Amino acid sequence: MTEQKSKAKRRLTMKNIYTDLALEEREKFNRDIQIEGVESYQKKENSVNMLTTVVKIVNEKGKETMGKPIGSYITMESTKIRYSKEAHRRELGKFLCNYLKEITSKENIKSILIVGLGNSMATPDALGPKTARDIICTKNIYCMAPGVLSQTGMETYDIIKGVVSQIDPDLIIAIDSLAARNVRRITTTIQITNTGITPGSGIGNHRKGLNEESLGKKVIAIGVPMVVSGATIVNDTMENLIRILSKIENNPIGNAFKDYTPQEKYQLFEELLSEETEDLFVTPKDVDEIVDNLSKIIAHGINDFCREVLS
Repeated sequence: MTEQKSKAKRRLTMKNIYTDLALEEREKFNRDIQIEGVESYQKKENSVNMLTTVVKIVNEKGKETMGKPIGSYITMESTKIRYSKEAHRRELGKFLCNYLKEITSKENIKSILIVGLGNSMATPDALGPKTARDIICTKNIYCMAPGVLSQTGMETYDIIKGVVSQIDPDLIIAIDSLAARNVRRITTTIQITNTGITPGSGIGNHRKGLNEESLGKKVIAIGVPMVVSGATIVNDTMENLIRILSKIENNPIGNAFKDYTPQEKYQLFEELLSEETEDLFVTPKDVDEIVDNLSKIIAHGINDFCREVLS
């Protein structure tokens, strides 16, 4: 067991637990611990049974600790995000609109480019392109779905950079599918951030980042976790088993894991997976219906935001 733990520690330095959510990075630390350079708070929206968490990384120390760029991260969590009637979609869209206004309050916005990132042919990755179809475009509101490298032969960044150089928008809003660490956040969470986005980062498929530094324009990213790694599901199952066994006095299996941190246990369980399954990602069986619903919620929010900001 000692050798396995040593191996897990080595892998921990090489490979992080898959997540795109700043909220989940914050949850690696005890809630009562104040992290230097990081501010966070929560608020409940009872009308839609939604919990909103705001995480702000304010300096380089916070950036280093969290592994995320300096900026604001707003997370909307609600089971109603998965399946909604039109009235609920519009209500959730209104909250999204308000958060977009909050996170861009210091910007002087006269034109907006909306970018639907992802592969329209792969349902869990089709959130961006499907959202783009429902955006209402005008002379000051531009929209595009650039596809992926395998479809166009061009890097997404290069396509967007070319468009930005031609239309010169004041703000870019990018929509993409994300990866989460916690199974319960799959398709029930929307993250809004003013730090931009790196397509594919959550599953280890890094592309060139879309942010203010690379594009010269403020980039707001809206994302929903659509997949979770197979190792996470194994880890959560084993965690529950270990928790039960640890309550049994002198149980050797429960005692064997008592000195492991959550990250070390995750890495160990991932180590035990075969090569064929260690990079497996899982999505809900009714993901097509969920993506349709989510894309409409996000489109409502963006359309309301554009109308109110540019009116």
